[in-house]
Amino acid sequence: MKRLFAVLLLATCYLLLAGKALADQTPYLSDYNFQLDQYHKNYAEYQNFKNDYLARPTLDNEQKAILSAKQTISSRELAWANFILVLSDSISSTGISYPLSDKAKADLATIAKYHFGQAISVASVVTRAELTTFTQNELKVTATHKLALSQAQVANKLVQLIKFQTDAKVAYDSLLPKLTAVTDEVSVKNGLDQIQTSSIQINDQISTLAKKTGNLATDQFSVDQFYSNSSEILIQIRASVNRLVNIIIDLDTNYVRH
Repeated sequence: MKRLFAVLLLATCYLLLAGKALADQTPYLSDYNFQLDQYHKNYAEYQNFKNDYLARPTLDNEQKAILSAKQTISSRELAWANFILVLSDSISSTGISYPLSDKAKADLATIAKYHFGQAISVASVVTRAELTTFTQNELKVTATHKLALSQAQVANKLVQLIKFQTDAKVAYDSLLPKLTAVTDEVSVKNGLDQIQTSSIQINDQISTLAKKTGNLATDQFSVDQFYSNSSEILIQIRASVNRLVNIIIDLDTNYVRH
């Protein structure tokens, strides 16, 4: 049973941190939070039953611990599945279609289906040996999901930035005709040139990060290194987008008659 405890704990460490990765609210977030709360409650109960079994290893106490472990696993799987739906919906809500995000949504649908299935399949577990096998097999499968989940989280950040850039382009297209009378002014010309340069730079940055993220292979993948590198590039892209928006705001504020 000590080994069973370790397996349960290892399988949930990432889940406890996962919700922090998303800042955006989606319709599935309340379901995720509910299922995560259920997992916390079930896990606390499981620890009590496990301790009872370790103190008094009777058949009755073993069955109680197994039943509690099954309930804990089921709630964990539902929390995982709903977290993945939160992530997928966050990507979809931007309305942006991009190769990396389209692949991410397909991957997430497959992973969510797996976890929903696991929440049901665990009910068929009867013995301690079956429970150990169930959790060991899940650890093997979920290890193959880590790359896709990490790629999906980068895709989510990228589509948010692409949406921001798209909205900036709409604002720019609306602004440009209003600047016709002042386009020869040096400051206006410089601002428009910077917008063109920044747009190209942002597109290149997004394309480069998307390509690097999509081309990662499991045997090359390090979660910590991946997040470190991706975060640095995302910060650079966000700064470029902010500069672009600020230039548009400056031109609209100072050179358009309202």
